[in-house]
Amino acid sequence: MKYLIRLLIVALVIGFAVSCKPVPVSHWFPVTPLEHYEKELFKAKMEKTAAGQTWFRVSDAVLNDSIFSLAPYQERFFLGDSVPAQAIRLNIPEGRRLVIAPSREPEDTSSHFFMELYKIKHNGKPQRLDYISDKSQTLTYTNDDSDTLLLRLQTGLGEKIAVSLLLTTEPALGFPVSGHDMSSVISFWGADRDGGIRSHEGIDIRAKRGTPVVAAQNGFVTQTGTNNLGGKVVFLSSMNSPYSLYYAHLDSQLVSVGKRVVVGDTLGLVGNTGNAITTAPHLHFGIYARGSGAVNPLSFIDNRKEKIPGLPERSRWLGDTVRIRRKANLYISPQFEQSGKIASISANTLVRILGEMAKGFRVELENGTKGYIPTVPFEAYSKQISLNK
Repeated sequence: MKYLIRLLIVALVIGFAVSCKPVPVSHWFPVTPLEHYEKELFKAKMEKTAAGQTWFRVSDAVLNDSIFSLAPYQERFFLGDSVPAQAIRLNIPEGRRLVIAPSREPEDTSSHFFMELYKIKHNGKPQRLDYISDKSQTLTYTNDDSDTLLLRLQTGLGEKIAVSLLLTTEPALGFPVSGHDMSSVISFWGADRDGGIRSHEGIDIRAKRGTPVVAAQNGFVTQTGTNNLGGKVVFLSSMNSPYSLYYAHLDSQLVSVGKRVVVGDTLGLVGNTGNAITTAPHLHFGIYARGSGAVNPLSFIDNRKEKIPGLPERSRWLGDTVRIRRKANLYISPQFEQSGKIASISANTLVRILGEMAKGFRVELENGTKGYIPTVPFEAYSKQISLNK
């Protein structure tokens, strides 16, 4: 009898659960500021209103947006009414650290603003990596796996803001020779060696004999020794990185195997040992990825300042539907000719301006296609394109 009662209770619980519309786990256990906000909207039953349905639908839909960009770049985004969220996919070069810095117009600082960073998994689904909170207004991400990233920007229900986004990159590693920078690099990846028999698998950095060579990442020394090509060498690895760093032609090694170091610690001194005996003192610096061999170290340590076109004054068209006055090409990224062309747009086509850059605009066509166009003349249009299809 007790068994039958238990079975009946279980059946009732299952039946109740199936009959109820499931609420995503994040609404029960919110983590990010956006999830906390969503929970409040559900409490207020805003998902039952037309505006709330648009807000939730667009929030999910933009996670499938396919327009791309490459850092460094800047864009000013419109967020509001039927466009409460926007997203962009990013590919970051190997060895670079992405820095994402949003800023809002002074008159918009009272509105909600949410920003979340995702990576696109092999099955095409987004996996959240990070997000901004009230105390953290920038995000950083180091690319070790050539991930495709997706950045989602969103404002609150019934709110309208303009958000300027600055995307820059910086080297994932410190510079390996103390007191030096890229101006001291004298030989690059791929240069001929031994009369063209082999190619250079690293870069050479000129410095005076005895200059300290330093740890470019936190880690531990995995190998020291001497070989015919590199002379006196040091290998440095990290538990948090798939790369092993190679320092060669040292005059002397000042660490031993197993030594734990942090960025900037001295590993040895610049020399010209090995096959560099007839050359001026320099460091040969190489990087080896686990399972795939040597990789070009340049992007990992290139600390030269990036050139980023500035943003124009906020235009009167941002967020509005306009008519373009001459034909234009629609591109998948704001790098235009470097990216694929989506379509050709004829003169007098209606577009909605979703973002603006130094030399172009992010737009959406009446059929929902999104992309970038170079700067073209516009004329006002009295109605907005419906984005609720």
